[in-house]
Amino acid sequence: MISASMAYNILSGDMQKSLDRVASQATVKRDADYYKENINKVKDVDDFLGNYRLYSYAMKAYGLEDMTYAKGFMKKVLESDLTDAKSFANKLTDTRYKDFAAAFNFSDTTSDAQSSAQEDDLIGLYTQSFADESKAASTETTYYSNAIDKVQTVSGLVGDSRLRNYVLKAYGIDPTYVSTDFLKQVLTSDVSDPTSFVNVNGNAKYKALAAQFSFNADGTVNGTAQTDTQKNAVMEQYNLTAPSIVTPAAADYNKAYYLSKIGTITNVTDLLADSRLTSYIKTAFGMGSSFSNAALKQVLISPSYAHSLNFDAVNQAFNFNSDGTIATGTSTYTPQSSEQLSAMQSKADSNASYYQTNIAKVTNVDDLISDTRLTSYIKNAYGLSQSLSDADLKSILTDSTYATAHGYDAVRAAFNFNADGSVADNTWAQTTSQARQTVTRVSDNEDYYKGKISTIANVDSLLADQKMTSFIRATYQVPSSLSDADLKSVLTDPDFAASNGLDSLNAAFSFAADGSAAASSGPQSIGQLATITTFYNARYENVQQQAIDDAVSNYKERLADGKVNKIDDFMRTNATADQDKSNDSLPDPYQMALRAYGLTENDVSRTMMRKLLASDPYDPKGYVASLKDDRITNMVRAFNFGTDGKIAPEVQALSPAVMAKYATDYKSRALMGMSDGALKDKASKDATTAVNDFGNGMAEVRSLDDFLSNDKLTSLVLKANGLDPKKYDKDTLKKIFTSDPTDPKSYLNTKAASIFKEIVSDFNFDTDGNLTRAKIGKIQNTGAEDRTQQSYVQQTLETQEGETNDGVRLALYFARKAPDITSLYTLLGDKALFQVITTTFSLPSQISSMDVDKQATMLKKFVNLDDLQDPKKVDKLMKRFTAMYDLANNTSSSPALTILTNGGTTTSKGLLG
Repeated sequence: MISASMAYNILSGDMQKSLDRVASQATVKRDADYYKENINKVKDVDDFLGNYRLYSYAMKAYGLEDMTYAKGFMKKVLESDLTDAKSFANKLTDTRYKDFAAAFNFSDTTSDAQSSAQEDDLIGLYTQSFADESKAASTETTYYSNAIDKVQTVSGLVGDSRLRNYVLKAYGIDPTYVSTDFLKQVLTSDVSDPTSFVNVNGNAKYKALAAQFSFNADGTVNGTAQTDTQKNAVMEQYNLTAPSIVTPAAADYNKAYYLSKIGTITNVTDLLADSRLTSYIKTAFGMGSSFSNAALKQVLISPSYAHSLNFDAVNQAFNFNSDGTIATGTSTYTPQSSEQLSAMQSKADSNASYYQTNIAKVTNVDDLISDTRLTSYIKNAYGLSQSLSDADLKSILTDSTYATAHGYDAVRAAFNFNADGSVADNTWAQTTSQARQTVTRVSDNEDYYKGKISTIANVDSLLADQKMTSFIRATYQVPSSLSDADLKSVLTDPDFAASNGLDSLNAAFSFAADGSAAASSGPQSIGQLATITTFYNARYENVQQQAIDDAVSNYKERLADGKVNKIDDFMRTNATADQDKSNDSLPDPYQMALRAYGLTENDVSRTMMRKLLASDPYDPKGYVASLKDDRITNMVRAFNFGTDGKIAPEVQALSPAVMAKYATDYKSRALMGMSDGALKDKASKDATTAVNDFGNGMAEVRSLDDFLSNDKLTSLVLKANGLDPKKYDKDTLKKIFTSDPTDPKSYLNTKAASIFKEIVSDFNFDTDGNLTRAKIGKIQNTGAEDRTQQSYVQQTLETQEGETNDGVRLALYFARKAPDITSLYTLLGDKALFQVITTTFSLPSQISSMDVDKQATMLKKFVNLDDLQDPKKVDKLMKRFTAMYDLANNTSSSPALTILTNGGTTTSKGLLG
């Protein structure tokens, strides 16, 4: 019989050749072909266990041949969720069972129309689309405003796709279906001529569009293509029509429209007849678009009805009698128009912004006193006279005794000046909170002003109210030296105002030369107008956000676990999906998906969507790829449906089972050789954190580049497989992962460590680095299938070699298991591995009767666990073992065979797994 040493040297000299020799044997090849052809035809775990030829093949591959009879036990193993630490396979101490379960997809219960991560991505994109839409509308409006002034012919407009799309979308016309010639004829039509092209061939939208241009019949212009009025009309129409939300620009147009129209309303019926006015009111007061006009009418004319609905503020914002006419008995005046009040508000806002920005820079009282814009703001906030001297203000801010004596403790407390006018180190004149409170005080004064201004009948009444005049002086930076008498002249005499540099203050009011203000009898006073515009500005975004929130909530409810099991479930409208009518007006999931990815129903019809969802978006030759539209590809990848239309597992870079295996292996290697104690506890905690980060990071991986760009991910994968991350840079890893595993000359097969073949097969990347379904099998993924067949050949080689020399079998077994040995107790718990060590180092047989911990301590003197991760050192160790084995076994009896077969009997643990 050939010696173990010689046999091992021959085999290890070219292990792949030895494995290929076994794989080419007729019986082995026949079994391998059968397995490959049939494993993914299996329907379920019972079908697998019932096919003895497949089942026994897999059991032998994972060293579990002696447990083939225990089908009930193995079913529990195969159905274990390896991501659950308490699952059946994870609780077994023998790791072969966990490896076996990880090789199959029987435990995969993750089929879902969308994973949580996919759903979050889609909802995030859906929500972001509204902000993007607002930004895009602003960008396009700016472009239009600048470009249209340069257009000298109708061809110049229709030939510019951005201008063309802008004007068409402004009037609700889909640019897709409008020819250039047709649009030219529309724009050059004479709208006043009933026989013109647009009046004969165009609908109301085209007529409205044509009316906003001044092209001659031949397409030329006399000056510009649009007057300023026409240009503004188109931009307003675009901002109101094109975006599906109320953008800031649209809100400004709505506000301007309301202010221009509300004064023309003579009764509540006129008001309700204008949908744009009623929409403004409903938005301002948070009434909801579904609130009926009939109910709004009652709110406006009946205080008791308004109170019953908690809409007192709405009723109080208007002056309608119970019959819908305007109440004329209320004494209201118009010392300011709504536009003037709005301009004043903008100036006040600017002052508030200036104060908050600059007060934070003040570090001594003199800097503050030198800035009159700041001091006038402070005086306004705390009710100080605007004529108060700088010296007195300084004393108030720095001298607590002086402040108390004059009743200004609140002013003193609002600042942090020392007696010498300085502030403490690393502090400012005011904290952020103090500054905010000062601004709030001014805001309160502004509210007071707005509430009172419509009661001011003349300029003397205004000047008599020091709180109002202080607000005016601070807002318009009126010099403190200007007397009230001169202020009166500023408000009533434009020339006097101009001579004092206060034109803007005069323009902010509408007092007659005698100081009187015109009486008002409209549906709203100036104060009421100010209230409703303030409310609208504050709430229009909230209304839109609520609409988004409602859509998102409905989407999550529609796609909740168990509600979408096939494409038909997803494609149902809200109206047909359930009995709930409250969501019928919300966008359907299909519509939300389109919007999230920048698509419309014109781009992807419902019929097309069904076909897309049943197609493989990862197939470079499939239907989705043929459309060459990244928006569509990304949308389809946000869902998980099979070609049969039923839900399927999400395509991920790594399967959950493999990730669980990597996590376990990483933790084992992170704690390798460490004794119990604080250091091990910290290492365990760090390893758990790394594994959690790995799981979160892998959920975001959509390509090989995503994976390789994250050092934490690549490092964990390499370490979990016993590789040193420092030896592999990004470029090297990319060469490995993009190699063709079927090409014997590829980088993977010629340059990379053999373990990379398993790693690459674990990842669902194609050779271009893209995610692919091609590696995912119904029962077993490509990587797991290849590993099973490789393991079967390895096990067969070991068995065949053991028939002639058990020492060779032990050596091959140890060399195969060595990379996974991360604890000395693994050696002690496996009789075959332990036999190799005791034989190699001539350890006495009595060692096995020692205390386990003492055995481990003794082994530590002979075995360095790190060396077992080095193939060269393991090979050297096995050569020593086989030599020692030959010396120790000169008889025909074989202790190795006895160990490997457990003395001719079988147990549930097996020895060669």
